[in-house]
Amino acid sequence: MKSILWLLIFPIIFGICSFSTEEDKAMEIVEKTTNTFENKPFAIVQLFTSQGCSSCPPADALLEKVKKEYEGKNVFVLSYHVDYWNRLGWKDVFSKKKFSDLQYNYSSKFSGSSVYTPQAIVNGSVHFVGSNESKMDSYISNYLKRNTENVLMISSINKEGDKITFNYKVDGDIAAKNLKVALAIERKETNVKRGENSGHKLTSVNIVVQQLEISLYKTEGTATIKIPDLVERQDRLVLIGFVQTKNFNITAATQEEI
Repeated sequence: MKSILWLLIFPIIFGICSFSTEEDKAMEIVEKTTNTFENKPFAIVQLFTSQGCSSCPPADALLEKVKKEYEGKNVFVLSYHVDYWNRLGWKDVFSKKKFSDLQYNYSSKFSGSSVYTPQAIVNGSVHFVGSNESKMDSYISNYLKRNTENVLMISSINKEGDKITFNYKVDGDIAAKNLKVALAIERKETNVKRGENSGHKLTSVNIVVQQLEISLYKTEGTATIKIPDLVERQDRLVLIGFVQTKNFNITAATQEEI
C-alpha cells in the first residue's frame, strides 16, 4: 500500500519541482535580456553654439539644465562649437570647421540656405532656437514617448595614451545608417577676453572635441577615437554614440563615461 501511494505521489512532486525549475529558467532568461539590451525611447539634443555669439550663453545654460534635470532618463546632450563667429575678435577654443559643415548639412535637410546660433536639433529631426525652453521641453517629452528603431551599446572602453578604444553593438535594422561617436568634455568654463562676450566666464557642457563616423556594414565591432591636444588632464570625458540615417534622423543613442 505504501509503495502504491508513493508511486502516485512521486510524479506530482516531480512535476512541481520540474515546473519550478523551468519557471526559474524562464525568469533568468528574461532578466538577462532586460539587463543586456533594453529598448528605451530616447532624446538627443545637438546644440550648435559659439563663445563669440552673444545670444549663445542662455542656450548653453539651458543645455546644462537639461543635462541635470534629465539625468538617468535617456536624454543626451552635445555642444558643437562652430567657427564662423571667430572673425568677431574671439577664437572659440573648441570651434571646428567640421562642426560648421555639419550644421550646414543639417540646414540642407531643413531646406535652409543659412545657419544660425544658437541652434538646437533633437533626434536629428527638428530644430529651433537653442534658448527656447518651452520648445526644448516639448520636443524632448515627445521623443521620450516614441518607439525606437535601434538599440546601441558601447562597452569595453579602454583609454591608453591619447587613444580610446571601445566595442559597439547595434540591434535592429542597420541598412543605410552610420554610427557616430562623439568624444566630449563633460563641463568646462572659459574666460572670454574679446568679442561679443568679452569679460564673461562662459560654461559649456558635453563639448564635442572629436567625432568618429562608422558605416554600419555589420552590427558590432571595435573602434578607436583620438583625444585631441586641447583636452587637459583634469577634464572629465564622455563618449556619446548615436545611430543616424542618411537623412540625419537619429534612431538610437547612448552615453558612457570614461
